[in-house]
Amino acid sequence: MPYVDRQNRICGFLDIEDNENSGKFLRRYFILDTQANCLLWYMDNPQNLAVGAGAVGSLQLTYISKVSIATPKQKPKTPFCFVINALSQRYFLQA
Repeated sequence: MPYVDRQNRICGFLDIEDNENSGKFLRRYFILDTQANCLLWYMDNPQNLAVGAGAVGSLQLTYISKVSIATPKQKPKTPFCFVINALSQRYFLQA
């Protein structure tokens, strides 16, 4: 369940596809930081990680061209899936 942290960022767990079209989704902790203009994801909640453990992925919000629900043709057996189009890459996430 998403929540807003003390820094006014939207945070929570989502599953992200490991590699496009791999079908393998990994659970990651996401932080949507609109002040820093980025979406970050971590192996776990950063509060639970070792000091200095950084994000395993990031995306500048200005690179995002479209966010939409994944079609059954794109991800036939993945409910609650959506896709983020950014530059020439697609990120499939599952809630």
